[in-house]
Amino acid sequence: VSDSTTETSEDSTSMKGLKATGNLLISGGNITVNSADDSVHSDKSVTINGGTFTIASGDDAIHAEETLTVTAGDFNISECYEGLEALHIDVRGGNIKLKASDDGLNAAGGTDQSGTTGGRDGMFGGPGGGRGGMSSNSDGSIKISGGTLYINSSGDGLDANGTLEISGGHTTVVGPTQGDTATLDYDTSGIITGGTFIGTGASGMAQTFSDSKQGVIAVTVGNQSAGTKILLKDKNGNTIIDYTPELNFAVVILSSPDIKSGEKYDITVGSTSGEFEAD
Repeated sequence: VSDSTTETSEDSTSMKGLKATGNLLISGGNITVNSADDSVHSDKSVTINGGTFTIASGDDAIHAEETLTVTAGDFNISECYEGLEALHIDVRGGNIKLKASDDGLNAAGGTDQSGTTGGRDGMFGGPGGGRGGMSSNSDGSIKISGGTLYINSSGDGLDANGTLEISGGHTTVVGPTQGDTATLDYDTSGIITGGTFIGTGASGMAQTFSDSKQGVIAVTVGNQSAGTKILLKDKNGNTIIDYTPELNFAVVILSSPDIKSGEKYDITVGSTSGEFEAD
């Protein structure tokens, strides 16, 4: 663990775990933090290139005012308000499992607080519904190009006050069905060009990807109980995705390199099945 500056003494008592006023670099080690405030915090940028992290936080698990980059590491975040928060979040690798009482990943404009409410105009108009994002001056970004992410969030799963881009990795988002929440929430654009994405959550403010270079299936499925299996098969009966969410859900968003735009797929949710064309 290294930082570019030495923390100056303050009159107030910090409730953060690992804290730096400058850039913070973590390259390895076994790190356990149970903190009332951010568990890992930088007033500038955080880069994590390895290590094993066991985190419970009363606020953000990992927070950077500028850029948060993860290239490797194992993260078990059992409790936090928001999981990863920064102006720019760049996940290139690692194994991240988190449970958040608000947003899972939040590109929040760099301030040490929860993100502002983002516009969501991409509501589904029924099964296989529309795409779209609201134009915004927000300049935050979330990029996922590798790694495995499992996000259980009581707020938004991926909340980009700006742009969202997924180009690799395996991302699973499990959200609630109550409240003003969405599996995906972005202001400007939400693009998927690679990787696997599995998302479930509420349908009321639902938003799917605005653009893609692989197939996307987004369907409203009514109110489904936790533990209800989701099964996606191609026209030849091959299983593409087999997943069982641990929270109740009303919408399903699926994308992978095995899903082709314009082709039809059979999706089974519990005892109900239907055929849908991938966007």
